[in-house]
Amino acid sequence: MLASFALVLLTLPGADDTDPVRYRDLPHTETRFAADSFETLASWQARRSRLRQQVRQSAGLWPELARTPLGARVFDRFDGDGFTVEKVVFESAPGLRVTGSLYRPIGSGGRRPAILSPHGHWSKGRLNHEEAGSIPARCITLARLGAIVFAYDMLGYNDSGRQISHGDAALTSPENELWSLGPFALQTWNSIRALDFLQSLSDVDPDRLGVTGASGGGTQTFILAAVDDRIQAACPVNMVSHTMQGGCPCENAPGLRLDANNMDIAALFAPKPMLMISASGDWTRDTPQVEHPFVRHIYALFDATDRLTNAHFDAPHNYNAASRAAMYPFFARWLMQRPDADRVRELPVEVPPAERLLVWSDDDPKPLTPAELFANLRRQVRDRLQEHRPVDAASRHRLAHLVRTSIDHAIGASFPGPEDVQLVLSRPANLRTVRRSGRSARLLRIGPHHKDTATTTLVFDSDGLKAAPRLESLAMLDNLGEVWVAEPFGTGSNTPPADSGRGSTRYFTTFNRTDDAETLLDIQALIASQLHDAAIEELCLVASGDPAPIVLCALASLPDKAFHGKSIRAALDLGGVDWSHDRTWLERLHIPNLRRVGGLPALLVTARGDLTVTGVHASLDLSWLQAGPTPAEQVGVVIHQEKADLPELLRRVLR
Repeated sequence: MLASFALVLLTLPGADDTDPVRYRDLPHTETRFAADSFETLASWQARRSRLRQQVRQSAGLWPELARTPLGARVFDRFDGDGFTVEKVVFESAPGLRVTGSLYRPIGSGGRRPAILSPHGHWSKGRLNHEEAGSIPARCITLARLGAIVFAYDMLGYNDSGRQISHGDAALTSPENELWSLGPFALQTWNSIRALDFLQSLSDVDPDRLGVTGASGGGTQTFILAAVDDRIQAACPVNMVSHTMQGGCPCENAPGLRLDANNMDIAALFAPKPMLMISASGDWTRDTPQVEHPFVRHIYALFDATDRLTNAHFDAPHNYNAASRAAMYPFFARWLMQRPDADRVRELPVEVPPAERLLVWSDDDPKPLTPAELFANLRRQVRDRLQEHRPVDAASRHRLAHLVRTSIDHAIGASFPGPEDVQLVLSRPANLRTVRRSGRSARLLRIGPHHKDTATTTLVFDSDGLKAAPRLESLAMLDNLGEVWVAEPFGTGSNTPPADSGRGSTRYFTTFNRTDDAETLLDIQALIASQLHDAAIEELCLVASGDPAPIVLCALASLPDKAFHGKSIRAALDLGGVDWSHDRTWLERLHIPNLRRVGGLPALLVTARGDLTVTGVHASLDLSWLQAGPTPAEQVGVVIHQEKADLPELLRRVLR
């Protein structure tokens, strides 16, 4: 009996099993994205919840680093015409320094609104003062209008360049992406801690915080607005586009735009006040016709269209005087509550000399080198993970939620429900195809057909269906119910063609799933096709070679509702490799962020079913498995260092 999912009978062998979503029109940073439509607020809220978590995870906020003491220093005040400016340095994390300039109004006036000013990719960073864009001019004017403004360095600019260059290879290494420690994540963390710094000041109103920046600073603006609820008003300039999503590693991170784009991310801020500034001479040229109407559509769901504005200028890429002139009334109205908001303007400014704005001098101690910095950050991630180490049933449940959520957003999909999987029967009758969202994976039955069996076994191996001849003669098959050899993506003949284009575009993993994430999507679908079959009471999984650690991920991604009273037994061989090295993860389980949530120990603790794992390297920390009671849905985990081949794994799953 086959039930609970779509079933199709194909009358011809060799049916079309191509996977267009994996190979055709793969999105990239200059793809022209179409705007979605949401009929109800509830539909948008569901989308918002999922996308916001996706952005947070890509930004290294799942889990967050510890919010350690900032140790902020504010010093060397300069008195200007209607404003003061001071030098600032603090540590967003131990060893990671944030530097900048703090602009304040002259005189006392109680607690004031505060505005973050990320500068973007201007050649002189936060010191840039030219016709196309002036960071000091906007900070000075906002201070004169009554706001406290913090202009802080992007990674590698101005004072930050003393610690690491903006294009340092360490920032963009695939190894750091496994830990969510790339430039996008670190800049977002610096922005979050910059808000912490502002809130720590006695003259800042913690409930009136805003942010504005252009270009790369525009990206930081709408990202921070999307992930931190403390922002109450945002003005991203010349960056919310449907045609260009960001041309720097600091604007891209694995998984950030899976099935999403900057329009979607900017709309996460609704219904709070936002001014979108755009220009005819860059990639925001269509904002009045495309991006603004889409975001306005989202604001309309909240009945808050009065809180969204677009100011469009005939100009090249900029944050020039005209753009700034549109920004000042926006913040004067929404953060400062000035009755004259529509009349405020920028007066001539005299920018302090660079030496009065730059923080470091030759006498200051040298910061950590890039190698020391990232070694230190990884230690902090590991220290943070100790808080998620399971000690009882409740902490195991929290860890399972952390891991499942991380897997869901790393692959851009939750474990499939009955409506998400289509089982396709073909002739010959021992061949099936399981389809999910335009993807397909095949199953080949070996051994006898058991019409009334309540047990099904799925076998996963690097050879895919080609592994069948190694097993067909085994006498034990009759004791495993129906036995099917699986061929998910990346195994056997289910591999990318030479001209697939996978991995060839810039920031490929920002917009597309890694190969191992695609394999996981298929393995989930293959498992779901059995769990959603009402006739199957017991599912056995056997995995060796490349699919084995990905099957472990699939077991860790299973939600409670996937079981429906069924039992799961699994035997996996991990090949005896050392999983304490990043290189192993890149070669065998390249799904970014999994190391950040606990790596292999966390996957073993949270995997569902009765699990036997062979080929486990002696370096694996097994103490996580020994902490607290085992939950009912995880019958147990048995670990062996010796490796096992497929026949031996089948024997072990029988036991």
